[in-house]
Amino acid sequence: MNAVDSDKVLFAKYYRSLCYFAMQMVRDESLAEDLAQDAFVTYFQQRGSLSGEEKAIKSFLYATVKYAVYNLNRKSKTVEKFWQRSGYQESDDIDYEHQVIRAEFMAAIYATLSTLPEGCQRVMTMTYIDGFTNEEIAEQLKISLNTIKTQKKRGLHVLRSKLRPDYFSIIFAWFLIA
Repeated sequence: MNAVDSDKVLFAKYYRSLCYFAMQMVRDESLAEDLAQDAFVTYFQQRGSLSGEEKAIKSFLYATVKYAVYNLNRKSKTVEKFWQRSGYQESDDIDYEHQVIRAEFMAAIYATLSTLPEGCQRVMTMTYIDGFTNEEIAEQLKISLNTIKTQKKRGLHVLRSKLRPDYFSIIFAWFLIA
């Protein structure tokens, strides 16, 4: 695989996770995407001086986003207020680890959801990500409650079969908590 292809694979593998990770801290989708893209640009500029191991690259990308958010925190009163409200500290490495794990779980969920048929994907997303009730989904999509229940059952079956069992239970619990 040439360098361009490996860069594309790396980007495809981590971009969505990095966006979600940044979004948890800045609560601005556009800014989160910019931070994730900037992390890749920084990596591509500095990769000659970095380890080529995937774990090292992944750590570099997440750390780059984390420190970019910290820099924004220092420069922006709005973001500073968010940090104060959330109680997040720059030294809170445990929270950082949890956010990385959650970002990776969400990337796994989105990747699996994207393999579902469109109708099933829509119902699963509206239920478990957007938080709509069956009745609200039925009203919005103009379909029966039984169809929604069937789509959810199919979607959960696919998630269970494609995700590791321990991941599935953790991810499902996270949906209920989030």
